[in-house]
Amino acid sequence: MITMKKHRKCLLALGMTLTTMGGLGFAADGVQTTSYIVNADKFQLPYAGNEAAFNHKINPGYGSALALKSINKDGTIEFYAITDRGPNGDIPTYVKNGKKMSGKFFPTPDFTPSIGIIKVDPAKDRADIIKSIPLKVNGKAISGKPVPSGLTGSTNEVALDFNMNNLGTDVNGLDTEGISLDKDGNFWISDEYGPFVAKVDKKGNIIEKYGPGMGLPTILANRVPNRGSEGVTVDENGHVFAFIQSPMNIDGKTAKTAKYIRIVELDPTTKATTMYAYPVDTGYKNTGAAKIGDITSIGNGQFLMIEQGKQNGKMQNLIYKVDLNGATAIPNNGDLELGLLDGQIVPAKKELVLDLRAQGWDIEKAEGLALMPDRKTIVVVNDNDFGMDINVADKAVADAEVDDYTYDADKQVMIYDEDKAPHDVTISLKQNAPAEQQSQIWFFTLPNAL
Repeated sequence: MITMKKHRKCLLALGMTLTTMGGLGFAADGVQTTSYIVNADKFQLPYAGNEAAFNHKINPGYGSALALKSINKDGTIEFYAITDRGPNGDIPTYVKNGKKMSGKFFPTPDFTPSIGIIKVDPAKDRADIIKSIPLKVNGKAISGKPVPSGLTGSTNEVALDFNMNNLGTDVNGLDTEGISLDKDGNFWISDEYGPFVAKVDKKGNIIEKYGPGMGLPTILANRVPNRGSEGVTVDENGHVFAFIQSPMNIDGKTAKTAKYIRIVELDPTTKATTMYAYPVDTGYKNTGAAKIGDITSIGNGQFLMIEQGKQNGKMQNLIYKVDLNGATAIPNNGDLELGLLDGQIVPAKKELVLDLRAQGWDIEKAEGLALMPDRKTIVVVNDNDFGMDINVADKAVADAEVDDYTYDADKQVMIYDEDKAPHDVTISLKQNAPAEQQSQIWFFTLPNAL
């Protein structure tokens, strides 16, 4: 049996200190794992609601993406992480002017998507958020509310409070999902609305923004709403790579049938773009169930990427090595998704590196990914959905769920779908599943370097 002291000496010889953490585990295949709850008490979100479980504050969620910041002389490690658009939850079927609209509840509508710094201290066996950098345009904080209808990036969603009031939109709204760093120390972030890719300075100011028809290929506007760019990374040449989260929906036909997810490469200097095809796994009920979690460049046209979703009836969180060397450039049209390029292209190559669930990961959303300098240790964070879910109270219905109802915005009544009658309903927050409530950061050290 290897002792922690001996294990530490071996790692120090390799120039690594990070896996001397408490709680180190050894899997049968030689993968070493450890994990931390990320303490973010100082960055709790103010919340006006009276639900006792929240006590006027909501857990932050710095887990939508991850990038290594530094390995410090004292053995601590710092990462940049990013939130998504903020606390939100599903709404009832929403009908206005006779038309159904999609939307979300926003319990903290003034929330600003932000970049946080996670500091991991192995000696103290803890991880903490130590700083938060709100995103801004021209010095003004943005929100996570939807982009207005008719503009690039609009999802045609309605943002609501719990009294079913429309909270409006934000022309600069972002649902941030990816983060990376360039050689000048600027952040590159990606977003699910547009999909957008943006360059951000060290103070959180958005200084460049790209979207479909705005520096990115126009075809990307066909992303399924809220499944825009889930991950972004910058390679050693300074090129920016963004992945769409799921197969795109061409002419309303391909969201569940397309075999590939798009990868877009942007050269920030020349503004040239190239697209590639990533083949999704074949075990899903339909390919629309496939979701990318995050990506990180490992150099020479290769990347690590999280692919996740239910395969063969079981939730999977898988890390693949993706290789674009030799992959075919894809045209700026829908031929890929419509199957018209089958047999005519070379897609990206993929190789399974790590099955997170086989290593003890039991969380639904693995959404942040980084590789340590040893090229053996993979770091993953989860999206905790701000520790919240939507609660529906209806005295006439036991175990009511939000999708049991339709809200008629013109008549301002809540209809219970089963009896088609108006019901007196109270909507509020509840905590999500215990395993999902906290942000966690996990380290997986492979037997061999990538």
